[in-house]
Amino acid sequence: MRAVRFTLIALAFLFSLATMAQENPPPPWKGEAEAGAIIVSGNNDSESYNAKAKTEYTIEKNLYAAFGRYLKTNSLGVESARNWEIGVRYEHQLADYLSVYVGQKAESDIFNGYLQRDSTDAGLKYFLVKTDETKWTLEAGYRYQKTLPTAGGTLHDNLGRVYSEYNRTLDKTLSFKYWAEYLPNFTEPDAYLANTEASLNIMLNSIFSLKLAYLLQYQNVPSVSGKYTTTTTTMNLVAKF
Repeated sequence: MRAVRFTLIALAFLFSLATMAQENPPPPWKGEAEAGAIIVSGNNDSESYNAKAKTEYTIEKNLYAAFGRYLKTNSLGVESARNWEIGVRYEHQLADYLSVYVGQKAESDIFNGYLQRDSTDAGLKYFLVKTDETKWTLEAGYRYQKTLPTAGGTLHDNLGRVYSEYNRTLDKTLSFKYWAEYLPNFTEPDAYLANTEASLNIMLNSIFSLKLAYLLQYQNVPSVSGKYTTTTTTMNLVAKF
């Protein structure tokens, strides 16, 4: 419960930070917030809520970012899904197409077998394509990960990280994004992770848009209560500042 309150407070802070950036707009600020809800009543009462936010500040060759997300689902009065994530990241541009990054994040998914997972990242980011219509990046680095499984104990893992993100603006109102991430585990070779997401963004006006997204998360060695694959489909209203 404490983690949930902390996540909600952090998300509220990110939303307010993005709003402040709009009300007093220094050019380096950029923010994005999205939220969605599905409520069904009748023979099978259920409700699902999710929120996500990200804000960035760029000064000279340095980029500072903070992000967070939260999802909760109840079905017939019983909680069936709850997960959250919050983190920060710093990037320094070495050249037009090359940057170095470090990051720290915490996440939780009790229905996937872990109370909390803390990750520390460091690596390089390279632009394969960088135009007004298309941006394609590749990241490679190292991750130290500490996990608290729901079954008890603590796991410490050293992982590699390979990440690629493709953004394409199709026209003035439609854009597409796809990213994939692979995390080989050097401590336990069988316990590798893989994540991928595809999303479509439809602009409604200069600020608001509708986002459809499909996220797939895979862990090759799940915990006792976890599963190999978790998928999340969302339809959210997005505000960009």
